[in-house]
Amino acid sequence: MDTLSNEELERFKVLLTERYNALLEELRYRERSSIMENQRETGAELSSYANHPAEAASDYANLTMNLNLAERDSKYLKQLEDALMRIEKGTFGVCVVCKNAIPMVRLEAVPTANKCIECKNEVKKREQEEAKHSLS
Repeated sequence: MDTLSNEELERFKVLLTERYNALLEELRYRERSSIMENQRETGAELSSYANHPAEAASDYANLTMNLNLAERDSKYLKQLEDALMRIEKGTFGVCVVCKNAIPMVRLEAVPTANKCIECKNEVKKREQEEAKHSLS
């Protein structure tokens, strides 16, 4: 099994840490913006606002979008944390399924990858089969 050099591991550690910190900053910014928006709405006249179906639909669409973004970002944050932990444990770049090295081209494309492409495709195929059977 080919292992990554210390220089490659350090490069990935820096990359993953930068992405982690950038995502945290983005989440903080969104939280501050949301708090400011709520304060602005609380101070506004709400009686006519609540009676407009178009406004309610727009608010619902925005809420749904924000919840989806938060869920996606939360998953990515966890993936970044896991990848950084694998670097610390010495298992970064090793497939969690077959224990073979994950090709560098895959790590370059998806630095949070914890499976080689073959195992990832096999897991995805199994999940699709299970989903298909659960719908039947």
